[in-house]
Amino acid sequence: MCFLVLLSASSGCNRAFYRQQADREVYCLQTQGAAAVGDAQACYPIQPGIESRMFDPNSPDCPPMPPDDPVSHKLMQCVDGKRGWRGWDRYGSTRYVENPQWDAYLPRDAQGNVVLDRTAAMQLALCNSREYQQQLENLYLSALEVTFQRFRFDAQFFGGNRTFFEARGREIPGGSSSSILGTDTSLQMQKLFATGGELVVGVANSLVWQFAGPDEYSGITLLDFSLFQPLLRAGGRAVVLEGLTDAERALVANIRQMERFQRGFYTQIVAGRNPGSGPSPGPITLANLSPGGGGAVGGLMALLRQQVLITNQRANVVALRDSFEQLKAFFNAERVDWFQVEQARLQHYQAQIRLLDLQNQYQNAMDSYKILLGLPPGLDTKVADPLLAPFDLISADLTETQNRVTTILADLRDPQPGAVLSADVQSLGSIIAECRRQIRNVAEDMKRLDESLPARRENLLLLARRPEFKTGDADPSIVDVRNLDDRVVTLERDYDELCQKMELNFTELDAMASRASAAPEAGKNDAELREQLKTGVGLLAGQLVELSLCQARTRLDSITLKPLDLDPRAALEIARTNRRDWKNARAALVDQWRQIEVVANELESDLNVTFSGDLRTVNDSPVQFQGTRGRLRVGLEFDAPLTRLVERNRYRRALIAYQQARREYYAYEDEVYQALRRTLRAIQLAQINFEQRRAAVHIAATQVYLKQYDLLHRPPAVGGRGLGDTAARDVVDSINNLLNEQNSFLEVWVDYEVQRLNLAFDLGVMRLDNRGMWLDDASFEDYLRQLVPEVPELPEEIDPGIIEQNFPPLDAPNAPNALDGPNAPTPDAPTSNAPTADASPIRVLPPAADAERIVPRAFGVESATAANHKRHAPIAGDDRTATEPDATATPPWIAQAAPDATDRVRIPPPNPTPIE
Repeated sequence: MCFLVLLSASSGCNRAFYRQQADREVYCLQTQGAAAVGDAQACYPIQPGIESRMFDPNSPDCPPMPPDDPVSHKLMQCVDGKRGWRGWDRYGSTRYVENPQWDAYLPRDAQGNVVLDRTAAMQLALCNSREYQQQLENLYLSALEVTFQRFRFDAQFFGGNRTFFEARGREIPGGSSSSILGTDTSLQMQKLFATGGELVVGVANSLVWQFAGPDEYSGITLLDFSLFQPLLRAGGRAVVLEGLTDAERALVANIRQMERFQRGFYTQIVAGRNPGSGPSPGPITLANLSPGGGGAVGGLMALLRQQVLITNQRANVVALRDSFEQLKAFFNAERVDWFQVEQARLQHYQAQIRLLDLQNQYQNAMDSYKILLGLPPGLDTKVADPLLAPFDLISADLTETQNRVTTILADLRDPQPGAVLSADVQSLGSIIAECRRQIRNVAEDMKRLDESLPARRENLLLLARRPEFKTGDADPSIVDVRNLDDRVVTLERDYDELCQKMELNFTELDAMASRASAAPEAGKNDAELREQLKTGVGLLAGQLVELSLCQARTRLDSITLKPLDLDPRAALEIARTNRRDWKNARAALVDQWRQIEVVANELESDLNVTFSGDLRTVNDSPVQFQGTRGRLRVGLEFDAPLTRLVERNRYRRALIAYQQARREYYAYEDEVYQALRRTLRAIQLAQINFEQRRAAVHIAATQVYLKQYDLLHRPPAVGGRGLGDTAARDVVDSINNLLNEQNSFLEVWVDYEVQRLNLAFDLGVMRLDNRGMWLDDASFEDYLRQLVPEVPELPEEIDPGIIEQNFPPLDAPNAPNALDGPNAPTPDAPTSNAPTADASPIRVLPPAADAERIVPRAFGVESATAANHKRHAPIAGDDRTATEPDATATPPWIAQAAPDATDRVRIPPPNPTPIE
């Protein structure tokens, strides 16, 4: 029967069975681990969706052969003159490496472009990013290791059969000829226990038939077992369970790393930050962890910023072109020399060069961003996100209207041969309608400014409390609420006056258009009408410049920053509580600490207990067992630890590795603190710079307005050249200064938002929705309140095992170097903690809610709870303060064993007077 069972199972299960079995076990482990760490996501499947570029529509167990190099493919058919395997093409072949239908699922607009905003970019990245997929697979491999470690402690079954036929001739030494058919069948069960014991139970059956000479048959069945239990070396739960413990802890750590990587992945897609290390197929070590800190702005925000820079540069080109045309007209009127006209022309060309260069940089950055998302660089995409829409201080429509007016003005001033005046007049009507629409748009911008004023005033009042404005390091006028109110009043007055002037100009231009339409033939070459149109259109061009400045001033004061004020020490405590990689750092340190006990076990003697036995059948029967043919064996094996050089070296390395891990741990803490302080300083600086840059943009806009007003309204001087020798340079400089300040203002806001995102990530409080998007709705005050738990009531009876140890003075006899002296305790002889009869009362800590509150204190990190406990501690100089340590006592920084219940003492509650 055993033979038949083994024969039926000889083919085993198919590939899909093992793959699906592994998936079920891994996803079950991920669900358990996610529940343990409080992760909202139950498991992390590694199979891409059908809309992914990575999706493989073919069977994962029998995939077709992908495209191969023709020369290399010949070596699969014949290698070194030997015919290759003919089954390479049994699953077919495919021309595709990626999913051939993936682009059918892309979100496209009417023009066929893939529209990217923050949500769409994140969804495409989660679906197509190769880096994200690799992190999912690393987490899968980490769980796969757990399945193996758990399997080691399962009951494992093995079985097999050996069947041979042997024929011997009579000439072979040893006797006559024979024909023997033998079959041996065995089944076995092995079981490893948590203490290191190994149990092996087996059944073996042997059947032999002799066909030559007298027909003979012999059969025997053997039942046997063996129990092996190490007592010292290689025994004990600390050693035997180490692999399983390490794998289980690694899975929990990797789930945390995956959670952190998901949040870091959002910062990478949106802001271009390095997401840090993700899950590892093996254990997480301190070297795998990154303390944080962001770099330069990248990702989608960099593309949006580049778009605004291009828009600003395009407006700069239009403004410089308008100034160039004005200066040409002034040259014809003999108010400036030709050198100034050429200055304006040069600046106009340089602005065009910068515009083309910015557009080229944007296209290169766009291709790199598509690679980051996992998309091909040739995919038609368009970035459209309203995040930086407020920084279009001058709308693109208004810039286009200015450009059209400047073009008409250039045609009027320098008409082409055969040009018809009525053509310019006909386009004037649509331009006037467009100008009226732009006036209404500015009115809407002013309404939005009124809505944002309460928040602006509140932010300015908060910012005015900063010491930089009180010491004179920063001009306090930029945070004066009265200046903001004055600017708004002035803006409304300027807007009303400008609207009245433009309506008067519209009326005159309409009259000119009517005159040209009434007598089209006469209007073709009407010089007087042309001069009137030149004056009216030139005035309109200047008014549009004023309108654009009015719009820029309005939008400029509407932009706000989300307030943020956080103390670095509070930030460190929030990070200590919430950062997932910090929890992994503590776990990694304990992992290294555990290795001391594991490696030290190898120094011990070999002392093993063995218990084995077997039982055989009689009379050639496969099932007739008899006790007289059984055997039991009990034994004790001992091997003295005479040679342990290799083990000694490994043990010393483990001790050194733990000390190195301790240093790496607090270095990690220091680097986290440094990164948080750097981020908070950048945020504080950006808050001041933002208002300074806003004021600078106001000044630059005022300069442009003043120079435009000066060009249009300064009366001609007697003898010509009334605008002076620096008119062109002043106009061009004012326009370029406005561009530079606009860009700097944008840079500060973008950097502030990126730093705010970095801070949420580095604090570990960043939350994502089910789409992977940041929920920017949490307040840091909520997390600060969670850091101050209630102080537990002090018990009357204190276990000295939890007594807080104090470091002795450096000049005490038991200084740290006394660890190598005779007073240092050994693991085999722990020092008692029992107090002496004449000892002073001991300063104690109340029992913590969990052991984790003690661990940070041991590494020099004081939790919020420990800080509260200090309020109940004896005051320095009080008569209850502990006396100087005895020179012969054990150094208190060495961990000591907890005493028995008889060693406990009663201590009256200490004076709760707080320490100043």
